[in-house]
Amino acid sequence: MISLVINVDTRPEKDSQGRMLDGVRSRDFLTDGVINKKNFFRDSVIETIVYVDEHEDHDLQIPGDTVVFSKHREYFGTEHYFPKFNDMNFLQALMLARGEYVVHFDGDMAAFRQSNAPVIKEWLDLLKAGTYDYICYPSWWSPVAVTDPTFDYAWASTRFFICRRETLDYTEIVKCLQSDEYLYGKYGDRQRRCPWLEHVLGLIAGQGKVWYPPMDFNRYMIFSWSKYINGTLARLNGGSYEDALAYVKQAGGITYPCDVRAH
Repeated sequence: MISLVINVDTRPEKDSQGRMLDGVRSRDFLTDGVINKKNFFRDSVIETIVYVDEHEDHDLQIPGDTVVFSKHREYFGTEHYFPKFNDMNFLQALMLARGEYVVHFDGDMAAFRQSNAPVIKEWLDLLKAGTYDYICYPSWWSPVAVTDPTFDYAWASTRFFICRRETLDYTEIVKCLQSDEYLYGKYGDRQRRCPWLEHVLGLIAGQGKVWYPPMDFNRYMIFSWSKYINGTLARLNGGSYEDALAYVKQAGGITYPCDVRAH
């Protein structure tokens, strides 16, 4: 079974990207966005876990096997304050997974594939063989997220990754998030210190164990929105893969790092 883990939130809607951690927000991501991600894995045995970081009350019916509403807070457990509250939300959502394989999506991601494209089986085979610990969204800069000499490791993007559940050592991850000294003392200091969950996962995995596949528009697309217009996902969910691909091309394609601007 694949555990499909999706993190969303109910911060006020906005249609363009602002300061860091604002992102692109729409209530569509809590409904049509979940349906979109389930459709991508429609031929697999899945459980769907939707973790809602609740800033504002809402009356939406959110599809999912497990839907958790967590009032927004910036701590993990009861004692320790964490400024990286998004990482805590991600981690708590991942801890609910029961499948042999775990997929994580940010709420503002979209995923489409050709019905007969065997990409999911290919990923599972690579993970089962131990070739990689994490497989992330397709990248123009495959096998990494971006070509940047200041990064001497690859991180496992929380925008999208798939892994074996046994890869996620929750006790170790918490230790790394709690203490930069522990993280960089054990896994080596870095030129750029980014002590966030996706970087922690990459450092724990080690060299060559995180893979970003090359872009392959003939088979599938996974991307996030740099701008989103309400109703877009519902419309694309109801069409064919070719319809979604045409929409993305008309929008200017997928740009750095994996973004599409709705039109």
